[in-house]
Amino acid sequence: MNQVVKSRFLFLVSLCAVFMLVVGCSQSPASSEDGGSNGSDEQYTIKFAHVVSSSTAKGQAAEKFGELIEERTDGQIKVEIYPDSQLGADREITEQMQSGSIQMNAPFTGVLPSFVKQFEIFDLPYLFPDKDVAYNSMHGELGDILNEKLSEQGLRALGYWDGGFKHFTNSSHPVESPEDLDGLKMRASQSPLLISQFQALNAGGVSIDFSELYTALQTKTVDGQENPLSNIVSKKFYEVQDYLTLSGHGYMGYVLLISDNFYQKLPEDLQKTVDEVASEVNEWQWELASSDEEKYMETLEESGIEISEFDEEDKEKFLEKTEKVYEEFKKVEGSQEMLDAIEAEK
Repeated sequence: MNQVVKSRFLFLVSLCAVFMLVVGCSQSPASSEDGGSNGSDEQYTIKFAHVVSSSTAKGQAAEKFGELIEERTDGQIKVEIYPDSQLGADREITEQMQSGSIQMNAPFTGVLPSFVKQFEIFDLPYLFPDKDVAYNSMHGELGDILNEKLSEQGLRALGYWDGGFKHFTNSSHPVESPEDLDGLKMRASQSPLLISQFQALNAGGVSIDFSELYTALQTKTVDGQENPLSNIVSKKFYEVQDYLTLSGHGYMGYVLLISDNFYQKLPEDLQKTVDEVASEVNEWQWELASSDEEKYMETLEESGIEISEFDEEDKEKFLEKTEKVYEEFKKVEGSQEMLDAIEAEK
């Protein structure tokens, strides 16, 4: 090989090497980009729908959850809040979570027996003696049992929120003892045990969605209803009801739910952030809910609604009259285990 040919050969070899290096470098970012499409840079949106007013502790907690998630993920997760039944009733929202069109909800426990039968436990009269027992039970063994059942329905529990103890209102006459409920037509949620409770008291038990309740009370489709003070005030039921009974006969909790399918698609670091924010907001919501009670009572006293209260004897009578509700619940799988878990917290 003469010198000229040899030089040309070496030139071509060098040119090929440079070409391969350039091609390799140009492919490297593409490979990184492909990996990044399923990596930590992906954007996520959570539609968080619920049925109560934004002014309640539950409504404010939903807003706080959204703010903290967006802040701590640097906007990688966006949270859209839809209060006041904008996207449907609790059951409809939860069904949409299962189908994937909504990612979060904080439904009240009375609607969840449609998905997990064991949630009927929250509809038992005088189940929790105070909020401490309620909190410890829901964040303890009872919560563990229920959370496992929820996961089988594609729903992941991030914690439990406080709704408060339920009281009666009506537009007919003062209810100063359980006997005074006799003959009233009271609204119940969709829970079978709540309907059974009112039937045991000879007080109707008509199932009406929460979003339609004000109108039902106004038109006297029903005489009265049961709810915590937060809902009675935020929905202004006192405008269409004349009598309030501080009975504390039942407890209303909320379950902070996220679609498990959506949660599992999040990268581990974002899952951790969701868990941490939920835990922080859970504690904040319970404190806010308790502090709001005094404010709600002031509003009701100023409204002119006539207020009465059950004493301990009335509560015992109520339990006697609704004994069949406990018997009915004991037919549910795992009922005794759950009741024992609550008893251990007392």
